[in-house]
Amino acid sequence: MKFSEFVQFLGHFRPSAPTFTEKDYPDQTGRVFIVTGGPTGIGYHVSRYLLQKNAKVWVVARSQTKVDAAITQFKKEMPNCNVDFFLVDFSDLATIKPGVQKFLDTESRLDGVFHNAGVMVPPNGSKTTQGYELQLGVNCVGPFLLQKYLDDIIIKTAKISPPNSTRIVWVSSSGHGFSPKAGIQWDNINFEKLNKPWKAYGQSKAINVYQGILWPKKHAGSGVVSLSAHPGNLKSELQRNTSAAMNILLYPANYGAYTELYGALHPSLTTKDNGSYLIPWGKKGVARSDIVEGANGKNGERLWNWLEEQVAPYYN
Repeated sequence: MKFSEFVQFLGHFRPSAPTFTEKDYPDQTGRVFIVTGGPTGIGYHVSRYLLQKNAKVWVVARSQTKVDAAITQFKKEMPNCNVDFFLVDFSDLATIKPGVQKFLDTESRLDGVFHNAGVMVPPNGSKTTQGYELQLGVNCVGPFLLQKYLDDIIIKTAKISPPNSTRIVWVSSSGHGFSPKAGIQWDNINFEKLNKPWKAYGQSKAINVYQGILWPKKHAGSGVVSLSAHPGNLKSELQRNTSAAMNILLYPANYGAYTELYGALHPSLTTKDNGSYLIPWGKKGVARSDIVEGANGKNGERLWNWLEEQVAPYYN
């Protein structure tokens, strides 16, 4: 980690005050967004702020109970809000097509996607249905497959929308700094040879940085802005497996929404910013340099091809 990257990392514990918040967001009437992990934590606040600005929001989760609770709360606060849902379990790739099909059968546009759902340092040995290390599967492979199903509609929307207004936010973390060299441990990508949950988490978040960089490269000319973001050190569902001592250093979850919504809504961001890494509470930062270099080189091609191979049986 370079010194400048280390200084940025320390700054995440005491970021400057947010400058782009709900009072600044423009009206979103007629626009449609997907928020994975939308019923709880950061995703709940992202969804809530968008609904307050008259967007239609699709919350995505695996738990019907959590979806119902969130929608009940949204409608209690905003009786006329336009909210819907579909269910997927990112730990089982077979659930993604049936889930997203509800959205695709309903909507004719998609203005933004927040790949916000995730898991952090689960119990040792946790795996997905398909046998991936849980963080790799839930944080990386599952969202990659979901995005493939959404590519056509989001690109179509970008073609008929104001320039630079259609966006994808891949939610990473400062924890990408825990990842191996260049972000990916290719000889042990599932961390089966050596179980190190924090390094595995770092790898999954480094892959999210890769995804923010690679998606626009693979969809050149789409007009879609693709970014990754460290939302902040936050109190959210993601921290359900972390210690009480660590929680002392965390901020309220709605602050993370400010970071993500900066990526989705701030007018200064354009396709020239594709692949940028955002930091709290909404500004451009820098991801670890070897990860950025890897994404822009052979490692990026290798990862994209690997992800395509993993999801191929579930994409049709």
